[in-house]
Amino acid sequence: MTTTLGLTCISEELKDKDKKKYSFRTMTRKRFNDLCNSESRNEALNQLSERILHNVIVTQYIINHCSATNIRHYRLSSSLFPLLTDQTLEISLEDLPNYATIKQELRQAGLIAQTLRISIGSHPDQFNVLASNNKDAVKRTINELNFQASVLDQLGLPQDHNANEYSH
Repeated sequence: MTTTLGLTCISEELKDKDKKKYSFRTMTRKRFNDLCNSESRNEALNQLSERILHNVIVTQYIINHCSATNIRHYRLSSSLFPLLTDQTLEISLEDLPNYATIKQELRQAGLIAQTLRISIGSHPDQFNVLASNNKDAVKRTINELNFQASVLDQLGLPQDHNANEYSH
């Protein structure tokens, strides 16, 4: 039996080399709203966009790190796209000033994964529950799952189980 190693979300080894360069950047709803109130929604979107672009580039570094350390699977971080599935903020990926660059870098991350034969997966956080009696919770979960699927699509990965089988 062959064991395949996988990496979940972040590499502590990379962060130990350069925490600023290899750590995901996030933004809270409060920070976004504060920026909207103190400066403008455009400034808030600009800062969010910069953070997301940084996160996509960090993802590329991590995929390369996986290959260099014989790790064959990478699970995308749920921190990759902060706030984009928060429906109260009404933000879409297309609203971000760096949208074209983010899209291009996402596709590059997918090409890196395919070239290096690193399988990619994702996992919703613990707040996503399809079996909830709360209809709003189910709606938020479906929104989150659809968003994660769209990210995998933008990576250019196969739309079937093969996205998880590059290493076999």
